[in-house]
Amino acid sequence: MKRNRIAVIGLGRFGHSLAIEAQKNGIEVLAIDRHESLVNDIADQVSEAMIADCTNPKAIAAVDWQQFSTVIVAIGSDIKNSMMAVIHLQEAGVQNLWCKVQDRYHAALVSRMGVQKVISPEEEMGRRAGRSLRHPDILQQMPLTDNQYVAEIKIMNIVEQRSFLSTLKSQDLTLLALKLKKQSQFELPREMPNRFHPGDKVLVMSRTREGFTWPSLL
Repeated sequence: MKRNRIAVIGLGRFGHSLAIEAQKNGIEVLAIDRHESLVNDIADQVSEAMIADCTNPKAIAAVDWQQFSTVIVAIGSDIKNSMMAVIHLQEAGVQNLWCKVQDRYHAALVSRMGVQKVISPEEEMGRRAGRSLRHPDILQQMPLTDNQYVAEIKIMNIVEQRSFLSTLKSQDLTLLALKLKKQSQFELPREMPNRFHPGDKVLVMSRTREGFTWPSLL
């Protein structure tokens, strides 16, 4: 098995973007779709591209799936075809199988089928949009575990060091990195500034299941 080799089945917007991003990050990608036009669109941007219908057992049997560390079924728009692909891949011995789902019903079905990771991009984007409305200063938020989150936060107003440290303590947050407005990248917080200014950014980790409730004064 090659650790840095994956297969992406289904080249809609999600599958296409995932395959290209993975390839850019040093992962060898086999991109698969039954539509020739979608395969041609991505062929020169990934390691290998293949026209195949993975709801067909014969197409599944033609691929050595043991060479991939992860296989991602990104056929999220058709639940039946998605589930058929999952079944055939499991029968072919795929161990680490991810599946993009259309809705909670789809998610429940593939979860019961034993896929290792369920991906719901629409639901995640909805959650992010809702958080952005309440906390426009939170630029990005990423879960690490069930009770650990990392967030990139943009300082909106002038904040004194004492107030900033008090916020960290009261919310049980850990400061991971700083990027002051004059800096080009995040750096380890070796020395805390006396005050933060609009445009400064901080990277913090939360230890609560609910994520962040960052005060609006920041």
